[in-house]
Amino acid sequence: MLSASQIKYIQSLQQKKYRDRHQAFVAEGDKIVRELLKQPDRLEMVCGLKGWLQRFRDQIPETVPCNEVTARELQRASHMRTPHQALAVVRKPVYYWQEDIFFHDLVLMLDNLQDPGNLGTILRTADWFGIKHVFSSPGTADMYNPKVIQASMGSFLRVKTYYEELPDIIRSIHDRIPVYGTFLEGDNLFKTKSILPAVLVIGNESRGISPEVATLVTNRLQIPAYEPNRPEQKAESLNAAMAGGITMAWFRQNMGTP
Repeated sequence: MLSASQIKYIQSLQQKKYRDRHQAFVAEGDKIVRELLKQPDRLEMVCGLKGWLQRFRDQIPETVPCNEVTARELQRASHMRTPHQALAVVRKPVYYWQEDIFFHDLVLMLDNLQDPGNLGTILRTADWFGIKHVFSSPGTADMYNPKVIQASMGSFLRVKTYYEELPDIIRSIHDRIPVYGTFLEGDNLFKTKSILPAVLVIGNESRGISPEVATLVTNRLQIPAYEPNRPEQKAESLNAAMAGGITMAWFRQNMGTP
């Protein structure tokens, strides 16, 4: 069972200031927790319903503190309206980037992306397309927000994330590799050849790429709407995660080298 102090601690990790203070976050759900069991050094504790623990007890390393909990305890600790069968408290990883990572493949940069669901979806999409490094501006949503963790479906385990001032990093490398970004006006994505290695910037959901970062983008792209036989009314723009996914797929389909 969980003590009142343990439940309070897990609940506190729903807030960024406590995630930063304790350098920990919560991951919920059968699939995510079982993936985390393969990285036991990152686990502070695992909590599960009796039936879940009986099924997966042999997968839980002896070094990982494990708590059998009631449905009520799980409900109290969880951030979800309908909790899954297990949750884990996870130590936040510390990643140190080196300039060399920019010269091998595609690197993502997220410029003040605000929606946790979008952020988690982008991590999941990056993982799908084999992108290993994501840089975020300080104004971007917290990667360890429970909604991000849930939407990423375990991809946060495989994609390394860094919070940095994007203009400073872009200035250090943009004379050596192209920096791409999507805009309402730019080269037609589907008529352009991508070049790798490269940086892809994804902007804020409503404001797009910030002016300071936009001045450093060397290749402006537009995702054209399908026009033939369309009524005049159509979507004003694409969701940031959707635009990012289309552009990542375009890179993998049209890869070239300088």
